[in-house]
Amino acid sequence: MSQPKGEFASNVGKGWGFNLNGMYRLDYKGYLNLRADFGTVQYARERKDASFFGITGRVNLNLETTNNIAWGAVGPQIMIPDGPFRPYANAAVAYTDFSTTSTLSDPYGQFQPISNQNAHDGSHAWIFGSGFQVPFGTSGAFNFGGKYYYGGRATYLTKGDITDNPDGTITLHPRNSKTDMVIWQLGLTLAIPRSTGL
Repeated sequence: MSQPKGEFASNVGKGWGFNLNGMYRLDYKGYLNLRADFGTVQYARERKDASFFGITGRVNLNLETTNNIAWGAVGPQIMIPDGPFRPYANAAVAYTDFSTTSTLSDPYGQFQPISNQNAHDGSHAWIFGSGFQVPFGTSGAFNFGGKYYYGGRATYLTKGDITDNPDGTITLHPRNSKTDMVIWQLGLTLAIPRSTGL
């Protein structure tokens, strides 16, 4: 879950998505690690009936516009790798991608959806996070964590920022601000055994 902060929160609501990360142990036990993250959240969505733009209802079409943030990050993580409760802290630098895409589709799935990217901008963020793992089995753990993204400025759209004009064109009403946010994560961790080299 993404939770915007500061001036970003006045334009954007909470978002939901997923995050995938991988870690490489720099020592055998795993006190010091190199971590990479890739993820995305959707913070707004708008759906309209686009059945020939209201001219006829003989062909049913849906127009869905989604607003998303995607990121890729890399940085160090320190962790207590032993015991039933394993806290960690990490830091990273990230590239963040803000995009708005509209998709025209048939609700019955009889033809291939058509998509168009209405807006796109890239920015960066400095990330500081912490959390803990609770191990189970021989190689798994439940993971709960939070990260603060000190985001740079970006231009983006949210729900209601695209106006459909009578002549078939559109008008964009972009917003620009810093993009600070907190990302809350709940998930699972799976350890891949390291080869002994024998």
